[in-house]
Amino acid sequence: MAENLEKKLKVLSAFLDIDRSIGANLELKKVSKILTEKLISVTGCNGCAILIINGDKIDVISESGFLKNFDGVEFSSSMPAIKYIIESKSGIFTNDLKNSKIASCVPDGCNMNSMICEPVIVADVVKGIIHLDSMKNNAFDEEDLSFVRFIAGEIALALERSLIYEEVKNLSVIDSLTGLFNRRKMEEDLENEILRCERYKREFSVFMIDIDWFKKYNDYHGHQKGDDLLKEIGSIFLKNLRKVDKVYRYGGEEFLVLLPETNKRNAIIVAERLNRIIAQKKFEGEEESQPSGKITISIGLSSYPLDGLRKDEIIKAADSALYRAKSHGRNRICVFNN
Repeated sequence: MAENLEKKLKVLSAFLDIDRSIGANLELKKVSKILTEKLISVTGCNGCAILIINGDKIDVISESGFLKNFDGVEFSSSMPAIKYIIESKSGIFTNDLKNSKIASCVPDGCNMNSMICEPVIVADVVKGIIHLDSMKNNAFDEEDLSFVRFIAGEIALALERSLIYEEVKNLSVIDSLTGLFNRRKMEEDLENEILRCERYKREFSVFMIDIDWFKKYNDYHGHQKGDDLLKEIGSIFLKNLRKVDKVYRYGGEEFLVLLPETNKRNAIIVAERLNRIIAQKKFEGEEESQPSGKITISIGLSSYPLDGLRKDEIIKAADSALYRAKSHGRNRICVFNN
């Protein structure tokens, strides 16, 4: 009787703590860590993990109490127990694991005897799993199961909030027309790259790129075609650069490219390749509107630390080089040179 009362008080205290601790917290990992601690405290389980499902990929975003660390361990939606939970949208609750319906899923040498696995459901889709286990037989009761289900609901809410938060966050750094990063994101990334290079004595380069005679194309073909051209050229840049390189819409028909770990000599090679790809590409309507009959680009190039130590110095140097490229006939690359 006293033990039962103590557990009820523990559960009630956990409810209040969860409400106070989580509140409007939008970071899923922080929320999950708090919930993992509460699950262990209330149920007395040996191990607890919260898994998030994203297609075939499964991430352990919080775990505690296991003998083996989950770093580097890969989980798959094709694993029998996980597959069962995803397909049935039902949990697993057993106090005698080796004689349960999922006994065949238990690896040799496993010392688990009791287990709860509860799905986290968002919009009628299993988006996560809460896993608890214990070495004891009959370690969990219906009250534990109810508490785990309450936690599953909290995680579902946290997931929905975090997805909305990520969407809003992305909107604040993505250019709505091209889908590239915007100027705000560029300034943030440049600051971080300068700090990194300053610390580790590394180099990076920047391109300022302008579409030659874009106004003529836009005026002749209309704004919709002009928008389509901006999107197409942005996409070409992304396809022909490394994953670590970042492309931003700087404004109007100007783009900025950030090339980490790239010195001036190697950056020139990349710039020449981009210039050549655009010049060789056939764009709709270019013959009618462009003075040369072709869509081309001009590129201004600057590098850290040769051309500046601050963000504004690097951008100004690339912009100055771009102005020179346009002044000398366009469809060319100019390198900033002090």
